[in-house]
Amino acid sequence: MFLWQPWALLLAAASLASLLAAQATWRRRHETSAVAALSVVMLGTCLWSGAKALGLSLASIEAQILMGVVAYPGICAVVLGFFCLARAMCDRRWTWRWNRDGLLAIAFVVLFALLATNRWHNLVSSNRRLEGDPPKLRYDPEVLFWVHTLYSYALLACALLLLLRGALRVSRAHRARFVWPVIGGLVPIAGNVLNIFVLPDLPVDPAPILFLITALICLWALTRSVTPDVLPIALPQVVAAIGDCVAVVDRRGRILEANPAADAFLRRTARRRSGPQAVPARLEGTVLQELTGPLGFEFDPSAPQERTLDLPDDGVVLDVHTSPLTDNRGTCIGWVLVARDVTAALRQQQEVLAANEALREQLDLVERLRAELAEQAVRDPLTGLFNRRKLVEMLHREVPERLAAGDPVSLLMMDVDKFKGVNDNHGHAVGDAVLIGMGRALSVGICPRELLARYGGEEFVIVLPGVGAAEARERAEEWRARCALVEVDGAAGTKVSTTMSIGLVTATAGSPVEVEHLLATADAALYEAKASGRDRVVTGRLQPAAVQPAGA
Repeated sequence: MFLWQPWALLLAAASLASLLAAQATWRRRHETSAVAALSVVMLGTCLWSGAKALGLSLASIEAQILMGVVAYPGICAVVLGFFCLARAMCDRRWTWRWNRDGLLAIAFVVLFALLATNRWHNLVSSNRRLEGDPPKLRYDPEVLFWVHTLYSYALLACALLLLLRGALRVSRAHRARFVWPVIGGLVPIAGNVLNIFVLPDLPVDPAPILFLITALICLWALTRSVTPDVLPIALPQVVAAIGDCVAVVDRRGRILEANPAADAFLRRTARRRSGPQAVPARLEGTVLQELTGPLGFEFDPSAPQERTLDLPDDGVVLDVHTSPLTDNRGTCIGWVLVARDVTAALRQQQEVLAANEALREQLDLVERLRAELAEQAVRDPLTGLFNRRKLVEMLHREVPERLAAGDPVSLLMMDVDKFKGVNDNHGHAVGDAVLIGMGRALSVGICPRELLARYGGEEFVIVLPGVGAAEARERAEEWRARCALVEVDGAAGTKVSTTMSIGLVTATAGSPVEVEHLLATADAALYEAKASGRDRVVTGRLQPAAVQPAGA
C-alpha cells in the first residue's frame, strides 16, 4: 500500500540533487581519482536517499525492511567513497587497487550479506516493527549494527583527518579544496549522530536529507573549480621532486633539511673525500663543510648571494644561490642553499664561444680574401701598379672635389720611348722587365693621395691632386731622369735601357674640367713630346671650351 509521506519528498529531493551532482562529476571521472571518488559518493547518496524515500511511502513492514536492505549499499558507497576522496586529494598518485583497497570493502560486503539474512539470525537488528502515523520502521540495534557504525565512523574520521592535514600542508590558495569537502561531510555525519544517540524517535533519518546539503556544496564547488580537479601539491613535495640541490643550514653551518638531490650529492661528495665510513646515516645535524670541504666563501646574513663553485675532483661546476632566513626580529637564523649543476651549460657556452671565435676567424679570412680580390681587380698583374679602371674611378672622384675645393690637379701622361724596338730586338720578356723597372722608378716619390697607374701597353699616368703646374713639371723632370737610368738584362749579357716621354696638364683651382678632356689634353702633350724628339716633358694647355662654369 502506497502512503502519502511529506518526509519522503525531502529524501527524494536529496536523491535527485545527488544524482545531478553525480552526473556532473561522472563526466570528469577520468581527470583525477578524487573526481571519480566524489562521483561514487554522490551515487551512494542517490541510492540511500531514494531507497529511504520509497520505504517511507510503503505501509508494509516487509517493504520497508527491503528498502532498508537496498539502501545499505548506498550507505557503504558514501562512506567508502568519502574515504577514497580524501586519499586521492592528499596524494595525486593514489588510485583504487582491488588487491590493496578492496580489503576496505570486505567488511561492508559481509555486513550486507548479514543484513539481507537478518530475519534468520537477528545479529544486525531485532524486534522490527512499525510505529507512528504514518508508520515508520523501528528496530532494536544489535551487535553487528554497532560494528557497522563504528567501522563507518572510523573511515569517516580517517578521511576528515587526512583532509585537515592536507589543508594545513598546502598554501592558502589551495586550502579551500580541502575545507569544502570537510564541511560537506560533517553536516550529514552530525545529523546521523544526532539521530542515533540524541533523537532516535525522529520521524525520519536526517542523514540522507542532510546529504542534500553535501550534494549542493560539492556541486557548487565543482562548478567553480573548487573541488580537486587539479590536485594541489604541498611545497615539500615540490622541493623533493626538483633536480636542484636544496638544503637548509643553521648559523653554525649544520644541515637542517636536504631534498633528495642534495642528499645524494652530499653523500657522493663525502664518500669521495673521506671514504664510505665518513658518511653519516642521517645528514641532519652534520656540518655542511665536513661533507663538502671548504666552500671558499662565507654566507652573507643580510642579503642573498649567488656564486659559482668549481669542484674539479667531482668534475662539476655548481651555481650556488644562498638566501638568509630570519626570525620575527629580523635576525638571521640560517640559510637556504640552492645549487644547480651548470657543468653542461658552461661546456655548451664554451663550445658556443669557440664556435663564434672560429666563425669570426673565418669571417676575417673571407674579408681579407674579399679585400685581396677587390685589390686585384684594380691592379695591373705585370707591374703591380693600379690599372686603368682604378685611374678612371679616382679621376671622376678627386678632380671635381679638388677643383671645387679650390685646389689644382695635375696629370702626367707618360710613354716608354722606342718600346716596340725593345720588344722586337730583345723579346717580350725583356720588354716586360723594362715596364716593371719603369713602374718601380715612377713609384719613387708618390704620396698617399697621389696615384700611379699603368694606362695600357707602355703608357703610365700619374695624378697629382693639389699640385700646381710648376711643382708638377719639376717632379715630372725628376721621374723622366730616373726612368732614363732604368736598365734591364738583355740577350747575350747586354744591358737594355730607354727613356720616357711625358705630357703634363694642370687644371687650375676653381675651374671644373671634364675628366675625359683632361686625359685628352695630357695625351696631346705626350704626342708633342714624342714628336719633339722624345725623353722630354711637354706641358699642355686646356682649351677654354673645356672649362665649365662653376656649379655647372
